[in-house]
Amino acid sequence: MEFLLVFTFHFFIMGSLVLLLSGIITFFIKRLHFIFVVLFCMVGGYLYSINFEIPDLAWFAIVFNGILSLLAVGLIKAGLYARQKAEQIIK
Repeated sequence: MEFLLVFTFHFFIMGSLVLLLSGIITFFIKRLHFIFVVLFCMVGGYLYSINFEIPDLAWFAIVFNGILSLLAVGLIKAGLYARQKAEQIIK
């Protein structure tokens, strides 16, 4: 039981960091393709699971980070697109 509690907390923190980092990278480096950001976060999840010596959770960490990174990139790209369209309407 303690195992699940500890790693639920770890994955909550890792997910928050992935969302924040993916969003910041996508917002400030607009010309970087989203696949590189997602792959960077997936590799981060793999290294995170290896660092804590739990290779059984590596697949979960990779998929979890990939989905959260895609979510953050999608939200930032949608916001940038909406801002661009709003500026075009105002002009």
